[in-house]
Amino acid sequence: MFLKRLLKFLHTSAAVGLAGGLAAYMIILAYGPAPESLPEYTALRQALAVVSKWLLMPSMALVLVTGLLSMAAHYPYMEAPWVWVKAVSGILVFEATLGSIDAPAQRAAATTAKALAGEIDAAEVAALMHNEWGAWWMVLALSAANVALAIWRPRFGVSRGKRLSAKG
Repeated sequence: MFLKRLLKFLHTSAAVGLAGGLAAYMIILAYGPAPESLPEYTALRQALAVVSKWLLMPSMALVLVTGLLSMAAHYPYMEAPWVWVKAVSGILVFEATLGSIDAPAQRAAATTAKALAGEIDAAEVAALMHNEWGAWWMVLALSAANVALAIWRPRFGVSRGKRLSAKG
């Protein structure tokens, strides 16, 4: 019982960290300076890389690991179709966060630092970030779908007697 509650606490806390990280990323990106003011934009890119490295990715990894461990610790979860859909979508969120947010954030921080040092043309910087908002919205939508699955717990054709209770 303690393990199940600990996993649920860690999973929920990590999900809050992920949501907070996505919100921080969006706010910094939305209200930061334009690429034309390169010194300030380089600082913005460094901040986004830090948010991604130290908040988004650890939170996402903890959400994924605790979710999978919860499936192992609570046998009825293994039989619930919504849990498997949530596990697959959790892996998609992790991949999307890693490939569409973290890697570009780290690459953008390095690129803007090079542009500030005069190693590359500053015009290249803005061209690298054109898909950033789309990736952010995709991760946000997948994360929201995961939360909805956890709250709604759809039956997917399973009889009412086999449905997990809200306390499960």
